[in-house]
Amino acid sequence: MKTKEIARGGLLAAAAVALLYVGGTVTYIGPAACLMAGVATVVPLLRRARLKTAVTLYLAVSILSALFVPRKIMVAAYVLFCGLYPIVKFCIECYAPRRTQMSAKLAYFNIALVIAAGLAVFVFLPQFSITGFVRVAAVWVAADITFIIYDVALSRLIALLRRSLPPD
Repeated sequence: MKTKEIARGGLLAAAAVALLYVGGTVTYIGPAACLMAGVATVVPLLRRARLKTAVTLYLAVSILSALFVPRKIMVAAYVLFCGLYPIVKFCIECYAPRRTQMSAKLAYFNIALVIAAGLAVFVFLPQFSITGFVRVAAVWVAADITFIIYDVALSRLIALLRRSLPPD
């Protein structure tokens, strides 16, 4: 890695950890802060598709946020979805056929959703439970629709960043 790339990664990691910390202390902006912290992993992918830098950035932010962020549910959301999804999205869009891209993204999201639900029920909120098949199905469908909207918004943000970032 070049020095410039390492410095940019460090700044992006610091910004992402700061966003997660603020989202962990101010509960009302937690989800938005987590999503914005996840955008930090997009930037190295826009710069000549540096997958190695994006994965290193994701791992660094995951470890640092586990150490410093007070609400561990924010860390879990970043590790399971917000930080990892831009990397998964990049890999799927680069290597999967166009017809199967959305189904692969939905498969990843549903796997992450099952893991998150297991963590929520057994680790973070053991007193919380949703009973009834209809309620669970409604929440699941709403989560999938929200994910599709998020994927489209992230694609548009990536296109905007691609146009506005100066070349290396």
